[in-house]
Amino acid sequence: MKTLINRLVIVGTLLSTGLSHAESAVAKPLFDGKTLAGWNALPGGSWTVENGLIVGRSPKSEKRHGILLSDREYSNFVAKAKFRVLAGDSGFYFRAERVGSGVGVNGFQVEVDSSQETGGLYETGGRNWVGKPSDKEIAERNYMPGEWTTLELRAEGREIEVKINGVVTSKLVNDQGRLKGHFGLQLHGGEDMHVEFKDLDIIELPDQSDFVAMFNGKDLSGWNTTGNWIVEADNTITLMPRSGEKGWNRYDDYLTTDQKYGDFILDLEFKFEAKGNSGVFMRIGDLEDHVASGFELQILDTHQKLKFGPHDCGGIIGTSSPKKMVVKPAGEWNRYTITLRGTNLTVVQNGELIQELDLSQTALMDRPAKGHISFQDEAKRIWYRNVRIKELN
Repeated sequence: MKTLINRLVIVGTLLSTGLSHAESAVAKPLFDGKTLAGWNALPGGSWTVENGLIVGRSPKSEKRHGILLSDREYSNFVAKAKFRVLAGDSGFYFRAERVGSGVGVNGFQVEVDSSQETGGLYETGGRNWVGKPSDKEIAERNYMPGEWTTLELRAEGREIEVKINGVVTSKLVNDQGRLKGHFGLQLHGGEDMHVEFKDLDIIELPDQSDFVAMFNGKDLSGWNTTGNWIVEADNTITLMPRSGEKGWNRYDDYLTTDQKYGDFILDLEFKFEAKGNSGVFMRIGDLEDHVASGFELQILDTHQKLKFGPHDCGGIIGTSSPKKMVVKPAGEWNRYTITLRGTNLTVVQNGELIQELDLSQTALMDRPAKGHISFQDEAKRIWYRNVRIKELN
């Protein structure tokens, strides 16, 4: 059966501003397209670079599982890669440890082979299969062996999610597996093998244990509003528009922190109703005028919009369009991870880097270095949950 893992992805790494790995939110390539620098091939099969691709081969007579192992270990991340299986059974290991067996590693593997089990999760040296694609997922992901396929892997704390061609094929919640380890590309022993990988990258995610919850789950302690913001039973904060409210009439109905924040990583989830509209305001210096004394990361129902600008979801209002339009349809949860350090701002939405800019080079150069955080009331139902912050020194 397969041993594990194919597809690399990985690496990420630090902004030039000196952010630590835990504070980085920028996608970085691991594979330089020319060499296997940063990787180590364990005995069994061969790994080469050909025409900008990582290529793995081994004959059926080779009984060992050839693993191309990352030098570094990784913990929390969103990793992406493209792969194609021309022969045999491969896999993409993550959070793996090197061991002295014929397999070479123990840990999680995303299954990568010529079967419809591709996208499943297998734990080598542990529980074996921990997740397989359902019939519905198999039908939706359109996986064709031998063709280039997109893999996306999110591992954050004890939650793991695998996507093949944009369709979730495996998901673990509150899992008890390893939390840190190497990546590895696999050549299965005892099979004629030929696999190829390209477009490998990673966004490293911060350790959530360093974050502070901004809501207590009971009330709005630590926040101020004159609007109809309420805390629901599932620790979701929601806006319930009142009769007659609309448009710009409720600037005083923001939900605003008592505390001021300077440099931080703000992590939150949100969803909206059809035609929903809200926004995350930051570094607000004057609560009488959020727009002129702070800046806004837009929330708007612009799912699948092809032409978009600073006023569409993921945009910095009046300043910067998102790099991609990745907001989900109305009714589905989205996630923002916002890193603000000095004048450097990055935003990751649903695992995609959508903003990376220096505010000092924009029309927002005069905004304060420290201020309040607010959620905007636009008289549309909006829900927020898992709102957490990590202040940066």
